[in-house]
Amino acid sequence: MTSPSPRPIAAIRLDGGRLCLDFVNTIHDRFAAGPEDYLATPERYVEWARRTGALGSDEDVAPPGSGEARLMKDVRTLRDALFRVLAASIDGHPLPADALRVANAWLLEARKDQALGPDGQLVQSGPRGDARRPLKCIALDLVDTLEAARAGRLKLKHCANQTSCGWLFADTTKNGKRRWCAMQTCGTLSKMATQRERSQA
Repeated sequence: MTSPSPRPIAAIRLDGGRLCLDFVNTIHDRFAAGPEDYLATPERYVEWARRTGALGSDEDVAPPGSGEARLMKDVRTLRDALFRVLAASIDGHPLPADALRVANAWLLEARKDQALGPDGQLVQSGPRGDARRPLKCIALDLVDTLEAARAGRLKLKHCANQTSCGWLFADTTKNGKRRWCAMQTCGTLSKMATQRERSQA
């Protein structure tokens, strides 16, 4: 899923509205014939984590070295599991048991790093420089996102462009009628397709 000339991490859209959604959206055109993996290398994964705030901008990450393949497997496995959990939640289906096991394993790891701070607030106290810390933050954000959806503070949706896009997003609009991951991309493409069909008719 790599592109010959991958787009810069700074140019990647963050349209999901939540960290866990932006994470699953790191596959461009998921349902297309040739999807692009934005996180194809450990360097791109770390750069994306810094951009989204899952890692501090000044936080150095130790090179994975011989563990590089394992790290990338963890990234891909969690991303796939979260996509399946979120998609099932959107569609009103039971959450897949195997995907839940992956999400819960990372949630357990994240909880181990939590502690109460001096102000009584719960904080992440895991070691800085851990390349897997963003994955733990993403697992925690999944819990918050699903809770916010249950409470009606947001509505989880598929992008209406189901022929290629496959992105998910949190609709926080007042009328709850957002249809696209972004109007300037999939929304515009849909409008152009509709106009073509009308002109041909």
